[in-house]
Amino acid sequence: MAHYTVKAQRGLRVREAAVEYGGVPKEPPLPVYHVTVTERGRLVLPLEIREKLKIRDGDRVSLTLEDDGCVTLQTFDVALRRLRGMFKHLARPGRLESDELIKERRREARREEKKFKTWDARLRRAGK
Repeated sequence: MAHYTVKAQRGLRVREAAVEYGGVPKEPPLPVYHVTVTERGRLVLPLEIREKLKIRDGDRVSLTLEDDGCVTLQTFDVALRRLRGMFKHLARPGRLESDELIKERRREARREEKKFKTWDARLRRAGK
């Protein structure tokens, strides 16, 4: 970070001295990887990235194109976690949506069974 010093010069006048720069930045810059696009549009991820992201042969990854032209590559697990996080505010504490869905499906099945029995009874009375 730049550090400026101000020196007073005769009376009320102030003069700015040269800039003093700090040492080496605390965090090393992020590594940049260069990949080549093949004739069929395929990218080969460097081994270091695959190891760091724990990507194996046949794993699915999510590729997102941002409005500013940036491309984001995420593993399937990370993309799934982000989606869950996006809808976390809809969850009700102590209740699972899957349980609600199962209850609803069972109610529908009972209605369908009841409807089937009434139609079956009507057909029997009609002698068909």
